[in-house]
Amino acid sequence: MSNEIHVSLLSLDEVWENASASDIPFALYWTLCEDKMKSSSPLIIEFGFDNKIKPVIEGLVKKYSYQTVNVHFDTSFEIAHRRFNDRRLYDMGGSKPQISLEQYIGIAEQDKNFYFGNNIIHIDTTDFPTVSYMDIVKQIQRYAMSTV
Repeated sequence: MSNEIHVSLLSLDEVWENASASDIPFALYWTLCEDKMKSSSPLIIEFGFDNKIKPVIEGLVKKYSYQTVNVHFDTSFEIAHRRFNDRRLYDMGGSKPQISLEQYIGIAEQDKNFYFGNNIIHIDTTDFPTVSYMDIVKQIQRYAMSTV
């Protein structure tokens, strides 16, 4: 999707995979994020957001008067829980233990209001094949055009 709107994508997973053993990927990630914001370059940041890191993002947004659009991919707790555990099992080579639905809900409830700024788009991802990425692109572009 970042290609369609000609915006760089900064993915924590990608930074982590490309970091050397001596790097601290989180610090590197936020340095790369700040470099883009400092240059006023458009940027999509992908991160397992939680309220603990919200002050970091808000600080950068405020420091650089950066325009934000929040895109939240939503589904039921049950589906999100299954996907969360599947990722821990398959993407992480089974290195992370599975968690119960109740544990997942507890984590998700803590961070359900993770927003910064007023531009928020909610996308229902219950059925991935029905998600139209071009519709998301158009919604993002509408927010971008409204700030010009």
